[in-house]
Amino acid sequence: MNVEDRIKKAHIAIMQHKEFCAMSGILACGKVKVTTDVPTACTNGWDVAYNPTFIEQHMKDDAELRFLVLHEAMHKAYRHLTVWKYLSKMNHQLANVAMDHFVNLSLVDTDAGNGFIKMPAVGVQPKRKYEGWSVLQIYTDLEDEDDEQHGGGGGGMDEHDFDGAGETPTEQEMEDEIGRAIRQGEMIRKQRSKDGTGSSDGMFGDLLAPKVDWRKALREFVTETCSGRDESSWARPNRRFLADDVYMPTMMGVTLRELVVGFDTSGSIFGGTEMTRFVTELTSIIDTVKPSKVHVIYWDTGIVGHQEFEEGSFAVANLKIKGGGGTDGSVLFDYLRKKNIKPNAIIQLTDGYVGDWGHTDIPTLWAITTDMVAPFGTTIKLED
Repeated sequence: MNVEDRIKKAHIAIMQHKEFCAMSGILACGKVKVTTDVPTACTNGWDVAYNPTFIEQHMKDDAELRFLVLHEAMHKAYRHLTVWKYLSKMNHQLANVAMDHFVNLSLVDTDAGNGFIKMPAVGVQPKRKYEGWSVLQIYTDLEDEDDEQHGGGGGGMDEHDFDGAGETPTEQEMEDEIGRAIRQGEMIRKQRSKDGTGSSDGMFGDLLAPKVDWRKALREFVTETCSGRDESSWARPNRRFLADDVYMPTMMGVTLRELVVGFDTSGSIFGGTEMTRFVTELTSIIDTVKPSKVHVIYWDTGIVGHQEFEEGSFAVANLKIKGGGGTDGSVLFDYLRKKNIKPNAIIQLTDGYVGDWGHTDIPTLWAITTDMVAPFGTTIKLED
């Protein structure tokens, strides 16, 4: 059996597996090709390529090949090539190892010793201490490692094409399609379980219903996307180095512009306690970050209110909440485009029963009071 046929066989076996069938939709995303253009295996977050010689030499066991196929699929499912591109720019090798630790540990845990997949000897051997860690946490820990493999415990079994990430299709299209693929795969997994509901959270439990401290997640989102940053300017030389005849730029603080906070004020959530808790927490965050402008926009089936707060003036007492009608989640994004409002980030508070979710290329955080998950952006569940 040639390499192409073995890969197809691996795909079929995965789709038929009671747990890994959750990857069925992801496997259908993008193209798969066998080529010598890559040294091992490679994904750009959408397409996957396999080197036939590498497969023949290192993946003789079908269980190892299934592991590799799932490894690439996990990178796609978690959007690693777009989410962690900035880490790659800081330290490409460390970013690769951190992502592989995360993926390989997740696969080993899902298999639970049943032998459907087998960790190849050429891959980054996952450390048990990283169980439950994010890629960023692993990356930070690896920075402190001083051994040759940066804590990898083995060579990599694939390449990560960060430069090709998001090229075809567009990043937003890829985000939407992968989100749908994850939900479809989870439906297949639940249908194939004995009781039809699934016996656990499955492979994508944290993607479908993130179990995180919503306050921490909210703070991190606002801080990372809306806080001031430093930029270098050659217009004003750094005086510290002039005495040594060295001309260096000055780091100048740049405050990012705008934040949009959208409130679903339809009848199902209007006046609820969740809104009070959410706004109270958001107020303290904005007080720390100090964006130049905060837009607070109330919506149900249309835009029913829009308040603007300049730096430092956002407060719970100043909100004039309006609404109480039906729900259409697309109206906020349509309104922003119509008014040519281009914020650095959008935060949406809703119960998730929005009908049409709408679309946007702007970083969006959905704070949802139910178990619903938005098809794009980041979702956190707002709960006690």
